[in-house]
Amino acid sequence: MLGNLTLARIRQRDVEAAVASLAEAIAELEATRGGGGMNIVFGAARELRPWRQEPLVAEVHDRLLGLMTAA
Repeated sequence: MLGNLTLARIRQRDVEAAVASLAEAIAELEATRGGGGMNIVFGAARELRPWRQEPLVAEVHDRLLGLMTAA
């Protein structure tokens, strides 16, 4: 659910809110390792590419990399 909220916020160009909900989704995935959620979260991260130079976006991408390596 948080992944879908993130996608909606990205499409509204509300990057700060999108990053906040994506960070929550990542925290949930770190605890549950839900496969379907991973697909949505990584899709949302791809949609954040235009803002990848922003520090908040770079930070959340680093968390995703950490999630992948911990798997």
